Amino acid sequence: MAKQRKLEEVLQDLSKEELVAIIAEVAGQDEVFKNKLLLKYGTEDQPRLLKTFKKLINTIVKQYTGREGFIPYRETSSFAADLMALLESKSSVSDDKLKLEMDLMVLEEGVEAFQYADDSDGEVGALVDEVLDQIDALAESQQTADESVREYFLKRLIKMSHNPVFDGWDEYPVALLRMCTVFADEKKCREQLLAAIGAQITANAGMEYREYSNEALHEILYNLIEKYSPAEEADKFMQEHLHIKSFRKLAIQKCMEAGDYRGAIQLAEQGERHKASYPGDRADFKKARYEAYKALSLKEEQKLLAKELLLDGDYEYYAELEALSEGDKEGFYRSILEELKHLDTWSTHAIYLQLISDKNDLAEMLAYVKANPDAIEGYAARLSAAYKTEVEQVYSQYIYDTAAAAFNRKKYWNVCAMLKRYGKLAGKPAQSDIIKQLQEQYFNKPAFLDELSKL
Repeated sequence: MAKQRKLEEVLQDLSKEELVAIIAEVAGQDEVFKNKLLLKYGTEDQPRLLKTFKKLINTIVKQYTGREGFIPYRETSSFAADLMALLESKSSVSDDKLKLEMDLMVLEEGVEAFQYADDSDGEVGALVDEVLDQIDALAESQQTADESVREYFLKRLIKMSHNPVFDGWDEYPVALLRMCTVFADEKKCREQLLAAIGAQITANAGMEYREYSNEALHEILYNLIEKYSPAEEADKFMQEHLHIKSFRKLAIQKCMEAGDYRGAIQLAEQGERHKASYPGDRADFKKARYEAYKALSLKEEQKLLAKELLLDGDYEYYAELEALSEGDKEGFYRSILEELKHLDTWSTHAIYLQLISDKNDLAEMLAYVKANPDAIEGYAARLSAAYKTEVEQVYSQYIYDTAAAAFNRKKYWNVCAMLKRYGKLAGKPAQSDIIKQLQEQYFNKPAFLDELSKL
């Protein structure tokens, strides 16, 4: 039997005319293939090349969106991969300005795709992040480029940051403006960037949903002032913007570094009282205040604040509070335990469980699982040596209760999986007793009996 020749061997034997005909036929049937050929080999003319590149993007979008105008979940990964492959095709281009334009086209389409693709797995988001990384690297590589090229990059990135496609996606225009700082070493470029950021901050005024954008833009401004202006100007800017949490935190940090602990306390307290502060920010300000109290050896203030932080759900402050307490440590532990149980909030509940676990308080763990039988499997192995009878009683009753609520094969299987784990702890005879009782009690549930028979 003749050996089948490889495709490459067949193609090498064809004439130029035959190869052209084959390629033309395939290109006529595949718009993406056709545009890729034109992009790679068609022209060095920049406007035409960009037009071909844009056409290729549109072809990919049309291919996946179809008549419905939407890309379903199962297709989104392939769509993002095709745009990523297209992005990589720019490696054959030598002109950095052209590369930038190609990157910006893919970025725009990627962000637009959030509106017409099911991105549940974050594939489109990953594509957008990758494009931004490539734009950032390309901008960084221009540090020694001609002034005209650097200015071109700056103007294009600033212009792109104003693109309406970013409405609702503030992090992307902020990222583009942050990339522009690489060009700020030239005064002319720096002034353009400062003006662009200032204009955007003005445009955001009064819009609460632009809080992230405003804070990030002010941080870029501060970094530019700190790098290129006298130190007193940066400090003045920081002091004028203490209503922005990042600047208040920076001011507290500077006070701590300078040994001005009273100043740090005052700034932290003001931050805690600020009506716009979120719970996480208030907790950060409390922690900063605690460190200032610690530096000043204000023990009573430390105790009060450490307890407040602990009850707010920050477990690390138990050790701080315990170290500050005087007298009987066991008595202190019990009093904190009772307070945690009395408050019974989501955060104190988590602290309570972590505390009894760290203290290896088996009696308290047993009391907890008796009150919360659904937690028995998480504690059974740890408790069984000291409280074998009690653990088996709670565990077996939990199995019976779970079985009573089971109504389909999946739930029957879960009961049997629980029985397997119970058998490893209590032994085969104890497991068999429960199986027998369940078989007698649920004789009219054949699917359950079938699962039980597999044990």
